[in-house]
Amino acid sequence: MPFDPLNLVDEGERLRTSERARSIKPSPIRKTIDLAESRPDIVGLHTGEPDFATPGHIVEAGSLALQNGYTHYTHGAGILKLREAISRKLLEDNGIEANPETEITVTVGGYAAMFAIIQATIDPGDEVVIAQPSWPPYSSYVKLADGVPVHVPLEGPEFEPSRADVEPLLTEKTKMIIVNSPNNPTGSVYSRSCLLDLAEMAKEHSMYVVSDEVYEKIVFDGNEHFSIASRSEFKDAAITVNSFSKTYAMTGWRIGYVVANQTTTSEIRKIHDFMVSCAPACAQKAALEALSGPQDCVSDMVEEYGRRREQIVTGLNEIEGFYCTLPKGTFYAFPNVSKLGIPSAKLAEELLDKAAVASIPGDGFGKAGEGYMRFSFASSRQNIQEALTRIKAWRTKHR
Repeated sequence: MPFDPLNLVDEGERLRTSERARSIKPSPIRKTIDLAESRPDIVGLHTGEPDFATPGHIVEAGSLALQNGYTHYTHGAGILKLREAISRKLLEDNGIEANPETEITVTVGGYAAMFAIIQATIDPGDEVVIAQPSWPPYSSYVKLADGVPVHVPLEGPEFEPSRADVEPLLTEKTKMIIVNSPNNPTGSVYSRSCLLDLAEMAKEHSMYVVSDEVYEKIVFDGNEHFSIASRSEFKDAAITVNSFSKTYAMTGWRIGYVVANQTTTSEIRKIHDFMVSCAPACAQKAALEALSGPQDCVSDMVEEYGRRREQIVTGLNEIEGFYCTLPKGTFYAFPNVSKLGIPSAKLAEELLDKAAVASIPGDGFGKAGEGYMRFSFASSRQNIQEALTRIKAWRTKHR
């Protein structure tokens, strides 16, 4: 191998990628997506993406923005009118008071929101508490900041974290706890008392509490979403993440936002600015219309998700070895499959190879997810029925 006499470093060593990048693994969801896209016969119940088209009035606003030449940089924190609309929405829907000029940042989706938060708050060695099963990027974002994810294993079917679960794991290095309700992948909607207990704990231990609320509108059976930041005593500790992706079927528009106090927001904005400069201008105009336009499109989608929820849970429970409770929120079913005696990763491979159905293994969401599978019902009822038929045929053959 060539030798560098000036730096006295082997060329192979100099061209090595960072330990930071090598420390994280590709998302199991991305792996399944890539495999499923290579198979046209696959029925996909793996992606967390609404199958609905973005509502027409939102698309029209984005299109009009492009036609009118709205194709340039915006303020790094987002268009002020959009931040003002978000501020009104937060007050009306969530009870959160947020100054649009100093406490709201429009981001490139929920992904960039979470990444910017972690980079702005976590130092090397800081510990971040994450209840599992959980969305895989949380832990990866922490590792990319040289922080330490501390996982709290939860038990089903409720999968609701308690102070008693979390507090024994806290140390002087604990800097943050991340909560996600409604929850991906479990479909849990945390109770108000649960969230207030966790927030009070975070305040007592001088920790941030990050509340990922991107599924806030997708709840069923009278369950209610609650925002920690609605309580003034948690103003300094609470950081709220939200997105237009799930609520308005706008995943590809890449628009989300972060709400935090002024000091924290100023640091988050610096990180986001160095990442992407600003969110896409035309998408911000579309997001403004999403908030200010008619909201019946949201209720219509949630009603359809409700019908699909009944269909998939009923169907899964008719298959030997699958036990599924009705999710309180999101568009994910998370059945217990431990009675099959097959590791979840192996089961996902079997269903993909033998039944041509794409799903996500529970262990992709952490060790606490083993024995479960995630099936998305953000797909048509026809697709859901076909997937259930295929899984049932596979189970009959492999009994």
